[in-house]
Amino acid sequence: MRKWTRATLFALVLAGVAAACMPRIEEPKVRVAGVRLGAIGLEGGLLYVRLSVVNPNDFALEAERLTYDLNLAEPTAEGRRWVDVTTGSFEERVRVDANDSTEVEIPVEFTYRGLGGAIRSIIGTGTLDYRVRGTIYLKEPVSTDIPYDHSGKVTVIGEN
Repeated sequence: MRKWTRATLFALVLAGVAAACMPRIEEPKVRVAGVRLGAIGLEGGLLYVRLSVVNPNDFALEAERLTYDLNLAEPTAEGRRWVDVTTGSFEERVRVDANDSTEVEIPVEFTYRGLGGAIRSIIGTGTLDYRVRGTIYLKEPVSTDIPYDHSGKVTVIGEN
């Protein structure tokens, strides 16, 4: 019994040391930095959404892909409601150095029907309220999934 207790204690100490050596990953900050129109058709078009990804950690992060769920605010009599515009994934490697940021441009297809009343905000003010949520699938320094959720306002008209 005594041998088993020492072995268990040693294993617990070893697991604690290993966990202490693992870097604590702070959630990257993801926001929409800009939107530009790529193409327009009869039923919809293509937007290029520029995401700014900020790495607040003391080590580089490398993602193998990220997913996104883009919602736009539609004005209502009570205020606003969120309209699902599109979901998808970006299947390219993205690296963000320690305490640095990078921008990733993601092609997003949309339909006019999917924009709902949010198009009135774009036409009237040139801006829109958005919410983008998803997951960043890290490859380095450890393989883990990090969710993100950000809301804001972006200017659509006049973007380069």
